[in-house]
Amino acid sequence: MKKPARVDTSCRQAPEKGAAKPPATKGAGLVERLGLAQAWDLAQGEGVTVGVVDSGVDDRHPGLDGVVGTAAEVVTVRTKEGFRIQQPRSPDLDCEGHGTAVAGLIAAQRTADSPLPGVAPGARVRSVRVADGVENASGEALAAAIDRAAAGGAKILNLSFALPVDRAPVRAAVRRAVQGDVLVVAAAGNEGSAEDAAGSGSAPKTYPAAYKGVLAVGAVAADGQPMQKSNRGDWVDLAAYGEEEAVLASGGRGFRSEKGTSFAAPQVAAAAALVRSRHPGLDAGEVADRLVASAAPVGGGRDPRTGAGVVDPFGALTQLAGGEDRSDAEEHASDQAVLPVQPVPEPHPLLEGGARTAVVWSAVLLLAVVVSLLGAPAVRRAARRGWRAGTTAAGRDEQHRHARREQPAAHALERLTGPPAPPPGSRSTPATPLAQTVNRRTHRTS
Repeated sequence: MKKPARVDTSCRQAPEKGAAKPPATKGAGLVERLGLAQAWDLAQGEGVTVGVVDSGVDDRHPGLDGVVGTAAEVVTVRTKEGFRIQQPRSPDLDCEGHGTAVAGLIAAQRTADSPLPGVAPGARVRSVRVADGVENASGEALAAAIDRAAAGGAKILNLSFALPVDRAPVRAAVRRAVQGDVLVVAAAGNEGSAEDAAGSGSAPKTYPAAYKGVLAVGAVAADGQPMQKSNRGDWVDLAAYGEEEAVLASGGRGFRSEKGTSFAAPQVAAAAALVRSRHPGLDAGEVADRLVASAAPVGGGRDPRTGAGVVDPFGALTQLAGGEDRSDAEEHASDQAVLPVQPVPEPHPLLEGGARTAVVWSAVLLLAVVVSLLGAPAVRRAARRGWRAGTTAAGRDEQHRHARREQPAAHALERLTGPPAPPPGSRSTPATPLAQTVNRRTHRTS
């Protein structure tokens, strides 16, 4: 069969040119507000692909260099299928700039030419361009784009658009993605009003955010307060920053400022990428539960425009997982971010009966060995004495030598003067005086 001719999807007008530098934002930047420096110490989204169904992604921007994989575009045509899938061609990659901004919030790299990093700079983006614009695409074309983005290993799907009506093909495509363990994140929409903000209005549901299994995202301003135009309802799960955010521009370079839930949703999708990167064993539902449970409440409780609160990437990464069969007290402790106190263990003896007996006998034997070693020299000396009290002959000789060494002066005097004179009345011959002995020796000599 002849291959269908390519549908021309070139831009009718060039994308809006971005500024050379990112526009100033109110207060701290997104990195500081979301605590990304701490979150990036744990994960940056490595190994996770986020599918982006939008107006396309201009990967020529320095911040998206190497981030975007093989892209596709879906075109509505008058055929049986109602759509055609083809590959986008440069430079007509993103005529509106919407998808490029979304992709940059998810996974942009910080470079010398692009100082705006995404929430998950280690993740990759799979872009599917809806060439006619989401508002002009058929339900079949949108469903095909969702199927295409969810295929090929994408673990998260970002849908930054809000349809006012439920379209069966779109609902079916979302259900297929959810059943395939893909976490679907969608913008809640920007149809809110002052009456809605005051609680007196009734905002209708928007899709795909209101579909079962989808994480619906509202928006807050830089100060954390709900954005007035953010849609409200009990189907809104959580929120992110969406008022005057600095984003990447299409056209190959530059920056601009955007607002709305469309730019809050990719922050949540990127936070999910961080969680799935750090905790690859969690399924999509468990990741969504972490994001909702760890969100920072707005105004101290649940708000219909912000759900559980503002997304907290670091909190989602570090939250302790809870069991399903915990007691009410443990559930309450978990809700208050406090670990339940465990009962003090009962004391147990260090050794059981048999072990204690073995240790006692070992100690007795060891003591006997020590005593025998210390007493051996004394036993040998007693044997040499014939087991009689006193010292041995060798010991007496040693004592005699020791006594003579102690009286050297007495022995020297005896050699010079002779033996000491006997006591009076003794019959011993008196010793010759030294002087007489000397005189006799002198007389004989002369």
